[in-house]
Amino acid sequence: MSHGDLLTQKARYRSRCTGIGHQTGLQHLQDLQEQEPVPAANHDQTRLEAAVFERLDGTIDYCAHPAGVARVHPSPDHLVVDVDSKLGPKHSLPKHCLQTLLPTQYTGPDEDEGREPGGIAGVRLLRVDAAGLHLGLAGTDARVTITGPDSKQWQTLVTEHRASCHDANLVPLWDAPALTPFETAYLAADPTWWKEEADHAWVASGLLRRIALFHTVTKPYCVRYWRHGLGWKFELRYEHDVPMDHEALLAQLTHPRWGMPLQATLEHCVC
Repeated sequence: MSHGDLLTQKARYRSRCTGIGHQTGLQHLQDLQEQEPVPAANHDQTRLEAAVFERLDGTIDYCAHPAGVARVHPSPDHLVVDVDSKLGPKHSLPKHCLQTLLPTQYTGPDEDEGREPGGIAGVRLLRVDAAGLHLGLAGTDARVTITGPDSKQWQTLVTEHRASCHDANLVPLWDAPALTPFETAYLAADPTWWKEEADHAWVASGLLRRIALFHTVTKPYCVRYWRHGLGWKFELRYEHDVPMDHEALLAQLTHPRWGMPLQATLEHCVC
């Protein structure tokens, strides 16, 4: 296989997985000759991406794209996630991201409410600029940028979210430079589970980095997913006259050269 043919195949795979146009992907790969079309993230990066994947919440209503993600732009140490404006017909997906990702501590009178943080312990809001909302993970170099709204809209959403936290007896933790004592105590209460979750975060990270496969290789009108132990379950719904090709989806997801190291077992189909 010539170098040009290989580059074209890599660009085609990158486009299917990420939703980025073929020519844009081809240019990216030409600039970075040795990079995989969908590079794997490092350990800390997978943890942050797994949190984003989970809290996008693939079980809530319908979005224009799977989990509301139109495109992703993956690199080994960074992921850009382009989200839809709406989570279903009524709710803001960018607002939902702030509510479910940014950590808070409840300080109200209900003791049961204050046992665990809101959002994800350790997630930090680094900055908002023209490129989007930049998130990090305390004590690491992990980075995820969420795009969609412009910088002014993001600033407004963050300001509104901070005000709503104050009204609900929630202390924002997302500005702290390191883990707060509250977050540290919460994570220390069950270290075995958090280690197991971190060790399996590559699955959610790999799925998020290939999320466009659910609308480029197959054409369901609705994609939902939810946590199943340390793994994930997906539900794809199709219109009656739309062809379903589960094998093609699995083949791309587990591509022998550039896919995820998963074994696909298709026992039966009841579509």
